[in-house]
Amino acid sequence: MKFWFSFFILVLGVGLFTHGSYIQAKAWLAQHLIEQAWQQALVTPNEQVKPWFYADSYVTAQLNWPSQGKTLSILAGASGRNLAFAPSHYLPSGELGSEHGALIAGHNDTHFAFLQNVKIGEQFSLQMQSGNIVYYQVRGIEVIHQSQYSFLQRSGLYLLTCYPFDSLASGTELRLLVSADKVSSSTSTTNS
Repeated sequence: MKFWFSFFILVLGVGLFTHGSYIQAKAWLAQHLIEQAWQQALVTPNEQVKPWFYADSYVTAQLNWPSQGKTLSILAGASGRNLAFAPSHYLPSGELGSEHGALIAGHNDTHFAFLQNVKIGEQFSLQMQSGNIVYYQVRGIEVIHQSQYSFLQRSGLYLLTCYPFDSLASGTELRLLVSADKVSSSTSTTNS
């Protein structure tokens, strides 16, 4: 009896370890494929480049936040599936880099965890697939209810994630909203 119980525990442990390793490998590979897709998208600015052949999204921009040490590729379409792999542009909002209110969402325990450390006045950039770079400055940080979207009527870029950070409960109704104003933009002569 002890033998079979020990054997069962061993098999269960190996199974859990293997499953955990698979999830970690899949996450690493997805990030690698998304970065490759972004590099390809810069070379072919008029194409929707998917990170893998069956993806239901494509890369659309890259967020660079030097003071937080973050560079993140952005996917089109803020669905639950896309958010599992990268921050994503909420398509019903304005076009990224435009004068209209545009929204990028991300998970607070992965890609957008750094938003808890952001301060008003910090600057960051968003590179478009065309190579153009738009520079932003944080104008506000607030906690809102998940049903609020009236902020999109104002121009700017908005970054949204669940709140509070490090919560034991998932699915809270609160969101952290980081609002940023366009400071300037530049046209890239070389795609990098």
